[in-house]
Amino acid sequence: MTGMLHPHRLAPAVAGRAARPLWAWREHRVVIIVRDEELAQRALTAGTLGCPHAGCGGSVYRDGHARARRVRTREGGERELRPQRVVCRRCGRVNVVLPAWCVPGRCDDAETIGTALVAAARGRGHRSIAKRLGRPATTVRGWLRAARSHAGDLRVRAYARRDQIAHETEWLRPAGSPLGDAVTALAAAAAAAKRFFGGGLCATSLWEFVVLISGGRLLRPRRRLGS
Repeated sequence: MTGMLHPHRLAPAVAGRAARPLWAWREHRVVIIVRDEELAQRALTAGTLGCPHAGCGGSVYRDGHARARRVRTREGGERELRPQRVVCRRCGRVNVVLPAWCVPGRCDDAETIGTALVAAARGRGHRSIAKRLGRPATTVRGWLRAARSHAGDLRVRAYARRDQIAHETEWLRPAGSPLGDAVTALAAAAAAAKRFFGGGLCATSLWEFVVLISGGRLLRPRRRLGS
């Protein structure tokens, strides 16, 4: 499966002992997804947080913040999100650092959206899911449409990441739909990551690992050429 890897890179953001607990994956155009915001800030101070763009090899520095917003949580509360904006010292590209508990471009956290995707994969409609989660039906429908629009890409990416992490290449049993297959593959890759990285990352939820594995593209299909 390694030959199917997307140009989005899988890499720790800090070398040496700090690499494992930070454990960031870089989405190649817009965001750097990090598991631990505090460790990401330390890496920025040390100048060891790398540029996410393939072939660059530079490091990034702080450049203010993106627009602050509040993100709704699965438990019914809200979390403040004030993304750190960064610029590469070598290529000059601007990116944003985002924590893995949120899904880029969405006002609900990864746990909420993940719950909706699992329910949809099991055959529930967007209205019943919305009622269960206490969210507008149009919002949930948008999540499901976005995920379904590139479910095949998500599945392939999940298989590639699982192979990288645990060298597990066997195909999983079909789930009955493209979305179901994608959710199953993402969950398997996230479980493999949780096993591999061990106790230091036990506080990281399965859906935070999914956001890391997807490189922030859980609900953001890749742009096609000419679009």
